[in-house]
Formats: sequence, C-alpha cells, structure tokens
Amino acid sequence: MSKKDQKLDPRVIRTRLMLRDALVELIHEHGYEKITVQDITKRATLNRATFYLHYRDKLDLFYQSSEEIVSDLVESMNLAFAEKEKFDWQSDQPHENFIHLFEQISQNGRLYKVFLTERNMPHFTSRLMDVLIDFIAKGINNMQPDDDRLTVPREFAIRYFAAAFLGVIVWWLEKDMPYTPKYMATQLMRVAIKGPYLDNPFIQ
Repeated sequence: MSKKDQKLDPRVIRTRLMLRDALVELIHEHGYEKITVQDITKRATLNRATFYLHYRDKLDLFYQSSEEIVSDLVESMNLAFAEKEKFDWQSDQPHENFIHLFEQISQNGRLYKVFLTERNMPHFTSRLMDVLIDFIAKGINNMQPDDDRLTVPREFAIRYFAAAFLGVIVWWLEKDMPYTPKYMATQLMRVAIKGPYLDNPFIQ
C-alpha cells in the first residue's frame, strides 16, 4: 500500500481495488478494447454511480491503476541505493533492491502479466521501463561512476540493460513465475555483472 493510500478511507481503498481487479480480469478474458464500464462494475458487484465517484471512464481507471502499482513498486524497492562499499557487487548474492523488484511484481503478478502482455496497452510498459532505467542507472553509477571506465556510453548501457530486464520480467510472468523472486534476482544480477558464460568462450 502506498503512502497516498494510507491516507484514504479503507472503504475507498477497497472499492478501488475491486474495480482494479475487475479491470484486470476482464482485460485478460476479453481484451481492453471490448470491455465497458458496465462490464467492470458488474464484475466488481458495484454500481456505475460508485465507479464515477472515483474515475472518469475505463481509461482513467487503467491510468490511475498503472500509476498506483508503479508507485508501490518504487516505494517497495527504495531506489535510494546504499553506498557502494556497503554491498559487495562481486558476491553471488543479489542486491536487496533487486529482490524487492521481483517480490513486488510477484505480489501483483496477475496485474503485471495482463498490463505488460496485452495488446494496445503501452502506457504501463513505458512506466515500468522508466522505473527500470532509474534503477539500473543508480546501480551502474554506484559500480562505476567514471564514464571513461565504461566500454560503451553510459546511456547506451542503461537502456540495454533496462530492455533486457523488462524482457526477462515479461518472460517470467508469461511462464507463470516458475522461479522465486530471489532466484530471479540472483540470475539476472549474475548475467548483468558477469555475463552468461562460466568461462570465456573466446579464449582457447
């Protein structure tokens, strides 16, 4: 629950969650374009008047739901990284923020899966990409703040890893999360830092 939600009446929070859950279920079943506000309220067992107390239309419900879930992710991850010397980047253990990333996605797995994999819903993907870019930029800056010590431009590396991370997250969700958040964090951090090879395949 975000800090903003903590200030709301519990009944308001419950109503919004019911509408959000109904939206996710219906998008999964029928696709975003085919569902209506009436479909959403019927699935949520609420009336249309209640819906319009909170949202203008289904697009507003989708956008607000997207922003809420992304805000929850950012808060959970606590993007303010610890000092570099407080974490051993050469260890085989994932950074705590890495684990938080996958734990939060796992807790809301159905929503993430629907919002990231359904057609015609680029807004959520774009917002998650922004979070990943910020997350990765902080990690690279802590590991190596000197641009001259990088093999490619910093922004190139950040965008490359962000796209790769997003692709792995989508794959994990599409496979119904067969691995634990800690396992995913460990593997993704390992391949990001050390690469996929145990030994250098280019050295004979």
